[in-house]
Amino acid sequence: MAGRVISTGGLTSGERVTGTQSLEKAVDILEYIAAAPRPGVTLAECTGILGFSKATTQRMLLTLARRNLLHFDEELGVYSLGMLTAKLGSEYLSRLDTRKAALPVLRDLVTESGETAHLGVLSGTDVVYIELVDSPQPIRIFSKVGDSIPAYATAIGKAILAQLPSDVRQEHLPEVLSGRTSRTITTFEALHLDLAQTRERGYAIDNGENRDGIRGFAAPIYDFTGSVCAALSLAGPTARIDSEETEQRFGAMVGRAARRVSQVLGAPEVLTA
Repeated sequence: MAGRVISTGGLTSGERVTGTQSLEKAVDILEYIAAAPRPGVTLAECTGILGFSKATTQRMLLTLARRNLLHFDEELGVYSLGMLTAKLGSEYLSRLDTRKAALPVLRDLVTESGETAHLGVLSGTDVVYIELVDSPQPIRIFSKVGDSIPAYATAIGKAILAQLPSDVRQEHLPEVLSGRTSRTITTFEALHLDLAQTRERGYAIDNGENRDGIRGFAAPIYDFTGSVCAALSLAGPTARIDSEETEQRFGAMVGRAARRVSQVLGAPEVLTA
């Protein structure tokens, strides 16, 4: 039975290329086309990259185009990535688990700092801890997964709030900023100034604003869309982390750690460099 002719150089959809070597070559050509400038790559270029004959290369490209991994532009005579690559990439990214991605990074943070590391997300006007790794120190802070705290009074909350558009940020703030300690920020003017400073330095600071005697440092985590989706923090007794040197060191730590998690989640390179 004659095969259906599709738009990829005039070959028929019944022609296939099989075998492990061919599969590896197919991946090679997908990676090459993905990195190539627009509008795409010609058959001649693909033949040179694969090292196959023109006929064999054309059959391979047919198979990839038939499965929508490639698209052939008849007018320009070039191949570019097909719609299925977008679908597969989107499905992969949608299945990424922020908690799973962050856990080994949190463990490394605790090993490096000796303090407790948290991962949190926004939920309404609160931050909810979705993962944590305890400090090995005998004197440490005590918290648990599921704890819910006003976002404006925590390093994690402020790290996330600072990256939100102003209208979205307002949705995650209560009508009144109630004091949890004598250091809690209780005016919107002061909070917006603090968030501006957070954006400038790249990490947020909780200077005993949620619990007396506890300091925390947090940095935002971004997903594959470039949107802030969570934040991670280091926190411990003020007696151990009250110096300017420690603040800078811990700020740098959480920044590096957050970028690592963002990379795993597929965040744009400009946010993870």
